[in-house]
Amino acid sequence: MVYRHTAAMLILVTLVFLLTACWDKTDLNELALVSMIGVDIDPDTGQKNVYFQIINPLSGTSAKGTPGGEQAPVYTYRVSGSDFGEISTEIYKLLPRKLFLSHVRILLISKRTAVEGILDIVNFLEMQPSSRSSVPVLIVEGQISDVMYTYTPLERLPSDSIDYRLVLLNRDALLAGGNIKINDFVEQMERGNMTVLPMITEMTEAPYSDSGKRSAEIDADRKNFIIEGGAVFRDYRMVGTLNDEQLTWYHLMNGDKGRHVQHFMMNGKKVSVELRLERMRKKVVQQADAPVVWFGLDLELSTTMSNDFVPRTRNEVDQMEERLGQIIVDELISFYESTREKGWDLLRIKDLLRIKAPRISDLDEAAKKAKVTIDVESHLRRTGSIKQLYEGTR
Repeated sequence: MVYRHTAAMLILVTLVFLLTACWDKTDLNELALVSMIGVDIDPDTGQKNVYFQIINPLSGTSAKGTPGGEQAPVYTYRVSGSDFGEISTEIYKLLPRKLFLSHVRILLISKRTAVEGILDIVNFLEMQPSSRSSVPVLIVEGQISDVMYTYTPLERLPSDSIDYRLVLLNRDALLAGGNIKINDFVEQMERGNMTVLPMITEMTEAPYSDSGKRSAEIDADRKNFIIEGGAVFRDYRMVGTLNDEQLTWYHLMNGDKGRHVQHFMMNGKKVSVELRLERMRKKVVQQADAPVVWFGLDLELSTTMSNDFVPRTRNEVDQMEERLGQIIVDELISFYESTREKGWDLLRIKDLLRIKAPRISDLDEAAKKAKVTIDVESHLRRTGSIKQLYEGTR
């Protein structure tokens, strides 16, 4: 019995020595948690300006010397340098804590920087041990400082406001895609594909630099920024833009399954119909002169957003499905032709040929000559709560 107790004690003592300890741990109050990064490069001088928006852990707690006993939820530091390595050391002339990039939610890049190319930015961020590849990237039109120095309504952290908006724009508006993170962007660039990143438009008024004033302002439209339009990228460079209508067709043709409200005329009345992609099929048929690329889209329709027309018979339902299907085909073909004229392969025809027709030797030439056909099958799945709209007494 004594032998067993002795053996057990020896095992426990041995395990104590084998346990790892946090000998190099860093306390939370020694870290600067970065929630958003903004990058702007002067094309004339090459001077790099990086904005680090850092979470204030004391936000919401009482603090002496602050109006109302509340501190700002974030602080933005601007650091300049000739390269990113210099900036990573210059920051500590201002910052009393160690930068912690694992908490970054959003990466912003100025439009003028995106036009010159963002390969160096991506490479630098990817090389950092604490950086994250699953961070959405947005392009800022105008002064990037306006966004970095603006407090947003409802969400205390501006990075959260942008991140949540991107989710909603993808799911409920089809104006933002799901593949806008750094790793998705790099994958498309390395495959030789083109892609589109969301944009933040320039604000018309000076931004709020006081979180207390932002909280006290009822008009959320004032001094706020808007996510609108898309920046087209090829080989890590921005080569153009898409408006919101074009963004809808781009995301639809690339398989995003968010909902979108489309307006069209039916029996002389304007009808609002919500549509969502159920399934997409792609096929390549090799012909003598050029390959034929076929896209088949199955769409789910809903009239819950319509207050002008509600189909009441099977015939009216069939007419709506056929009419809307043809309108969407025309819009998609028009979108494809307009981007093709600019030399933009936004439907990724070349990549599709590489997968579906691997025997083609010259993919670039085949993609240029490819004939694209689109079929849409639309199905009314949901209607509103009432079968017939109220007409009033006139």
